[in-house]
Amino acid sequence: MKKIPGTLYHFGIASSKNNSLGINIWYRSELIFERTGILQEEIINILQKFFESKNLTIPRNRLSWVVKEELNELSPTSDITFIEGTVSEILGEIQKKPSENVKKIVLMGLSNAGKTCIYERVFEGKKPWELMQSTATKGIDYKKYEVGSVTKPMIWDLGGQQQYLDEYHGPLRKSIFQKASVLLYIIDASDSDRFENARVEFEWSVNQILSFNQSPIVNVFFHKIDLIHDKDALIPYLKNILSQNISYKINFYATSVFDESLFTAWSGIIRDISPKSIFINSILKTLKDQEGVKDALLIEKTTGLACGSTLDGSDEEIVIGMVSLLIVTCDKVTKNMKLQNFSEFRLKTSSNYLLLTDVTPDLMLVIILGSSAFTDNILKDIEEVGKEIAIQIRDLWND
Repeated sequence: MKKIPGTLYHFGIASSKNNSLGINIWYRSELIFERTGILQEEIINILQKFFESKNLTIPRNRLSWVVKEELNELSPTSDITFIEGTVSEILGEIQKKPSENVKKIVLMGLSNAGKTCIYERVFEGKKPWELMQSTATKGIDYKKYEVGSVTKPMIWDLGGQQQYLDEYHGPLRKSIFQKASVLLYIIDASDSDRFENARVEFEWSVNQILSFNQSPIVNVFFHKIDLIHDKDALIPYLKNILSQNISYKINFYATSVFDESLFTAWSGIIRDISPKSIFINSILKTLKDQEGVKDALLIEKTTGLACGSTLDGSDEEIVIGMVSLLIVTCDKVTKNMKLQNFSEFRLKTSSNYLLLTDVTPDLMLVIILGSSAFTDNILKDIEEVGKEIAIQIRDLWND
């Protein structure tokens, strides 16, 4: 990719096996123009027209030099496309390291939907301002993470530019969707001009994963929801148009990198793909039956995800945000006080009492108590039950 001299625009060329070319133009880190199926001699004219539409006059010889430099770095056309080669490499690496706990998640959506950011924020701990530097995914990328011993999500991040979408619809379909446990489709909630395009691609994606898996988990993130003022009207509208031609169950989440909504959404996905989460939730429900206990969660410390929960979605988002802050705070306090081996932490608020108990180095049990538990006897009973529950979870986790 080359910078257009004297501007903030970058320009790239992609090749395909039918000898045609595709061009992409970025402004800063945002893809703002793309076209496929063009000939080499058309490139400069297309670029000139584009920049003229932006009221920029760039000498033809300057554009010619940039195009020449980019073409010199373009890989020769081969019998397989760049994406086909990437998929082949991914499959080869996966076959070398098979694992029963690995769950394949196909991450799809149109360009600039924020697909890469939604997992870098959670699994890599990147801050919102760091995500601003993310660039468009070229072709297919894949990342494998670990959530304790519960599961190992393997994310196939599919670039959303048009030339890549065209290839997904071809012979790559089988490689992409075969053995996939989850379809995660991202829609830019602020890009209303492309809702219809997103719907068409989503319906195609659902049909594909259903053809290779009889019971996949289908999720939709309405992303960048922080940019929407009338969320109460937009979310039902999007749910309706996306599900109108699909009878299969779809899990919808409204997400943003600026709050805890991504952590809540990913917590739901992790619980869905982990067999252990069924037993963890069962154990937590027995804890909730204890007098004075309102709810309970099992938090994986590295990611902040709830691997088990008795809360509903809206309450869970609030608690996950609060607990994540507490984990960071406790970590700093215990390091400063040299009390890294603490096994229990109490926090009392005006309406709730939180008990945070270490289960393993990776896990924390969070017990949320109501005001009725603010007595020594009830609190002592809950602490004893909490210790027993922690042992059960530890045994299950380490199994």
